[in-house]
Amino acid sequence: MEDYKKMLDEAYASLPERVKSRPRFEAPSFDILPQGNQTVITNFMEVVKKLRREPKILMKYMTKELGVPANVVGDRLILKGRVRYDKINKKLKNFIDTYVLCRECGRPDTDLVTIEGVLYIRCSACGARYPVPPIA
Repeated sequence: MEDYKKMLDEAYASLPERVKSRPRFEAPSFDILPQGNQTVITNFMEVVKKLRREPKILMKYMTKELGVPANVVGDRLILKGRVRYDKINKKLKNFIDTYVLCRECGRPDTDLVTIEGVLYIRCSACGARYPVPPIA
């Protein structure tokens, strides 16, 4: 048993520092401003940068899930309809859970890759790769 614990300690000591440390990932939320018959997400590009995803992918996901057309103007996403704050941020959380966080290790160090027409998440922290639903 002591040999096993010694081997574990040695293996842990040989891990890179970025793998050993688990910085807490705080999921961002959208800042929303209703304007007439539109809903403006004022910090859209900031959220996109934190999630390390293309703006087009997140916009496509949000328009599909919320059922409203949208377009990016500057750093903002303008939804062509009135949508409640809690509904928008719930969809953002679902996006993060499905397309950003690794389901194996829970870290956000992932990339979306397409292999032979199938969308995958590839985790650079633990090496996991698994398919995710396409973003129509």
